[in-house]
Amino acid sequence: MNMKFEKVVMHNFLSIGDAEVNFNDRGYVMVQGRNNCVDDNSASNGSGKSSIFESIIYCLTGKTIRGTKDVVNINGEDGCYVGAEFYVDDKHYKVFRSKNHKKYKTDLKIYIDGVDKSGKGIADGEKLLAEYLPDITYELLGSVIVLGQGLPQRFTNNTPAKRKEILENLSKSDFMIEDLKDRVEERTTALKGQIRTVEDTLVSLSSQKMVYESQIARDSEALGKIDEDK
Repeated sequence: MNMKFEKVVMHNFLSIGDAEVNFNDRGYVMVQGRNNCVDDNSASNGSGKSSIFESIIYCLTGKTIRGTKDVVNINGEDGCYVGAEFYVDDKHYKVFRSKNHKKYKTDLKIYIDGVDKSGKGIADGEKLLAEYLPDITYELLGSVIVLGQGLPQRFTNNTPAKRKEILENLSKSDFMIEDLKDRVEERTTALKGQIRTVEDTLVSLSSQKMVYESQIARDSEALGKIDEDK
């Protein structure tokens, strides 16, 4: 399974007011936070770095890593929502989860390739989402998305059986290994082709060398006879 996130949109989620993060063609990114609250006296803690990635988990599972159910920003004027767009293999998904919002109420919307696949309410929607994406679980997301310090859900905190289950799930979703194998195979094939070209060139040059050596030998023999006749 190949899962690629495109973007996530947040409104009044945890410490975030409004934000949209585009993940396309980002490469490796360093996220730096800046806490502008003078009462906190913190440089980056509480700035919302973890909330960006935790919003993905909340959108897809309805849970948070920190365990809180109160996800609405207390400084907002209404409820919150999170929308995530991503591909799983060749299918495009858009999941939109809202809570206590004036317009969207408390709801879960699911779109697959632009078609509304939502259920009737949160419970029905979560059941359908689990059927559409059975491998994308709270435990998996909580272990592979690295969040801020002090959060309880860490891979090493799981039981051996749970760690084994997570690793088995990762083995099905870790497309990077297969991509690396394909790249190595492609590179190996290209290098073998170059080696064959060089080998063919060497054979051709060796044949030419033999012809030239034979010609030199004949010319040397002819010159020897000329010298003898003189």
